Amino acid sequence: MNETILKGLQATGYGMSGVFLVLILFYVLTKLLMTVFSNFPKKDE
Repeated sequence: MNETILKGLQATGYGMSGVFLVLILFYVLTKLLMTVFSNFPKKDE
């Protein structure tokens, strides 16, 4: 294969793994915040 194609595939792999890493991190942080703040009593308005 051409060296340019391999570099492009490598960059695509880094980009896609970065996107999925951020999505997984966002999911984990959301679940963590939900468990932390679910212990607080709700305000009556």
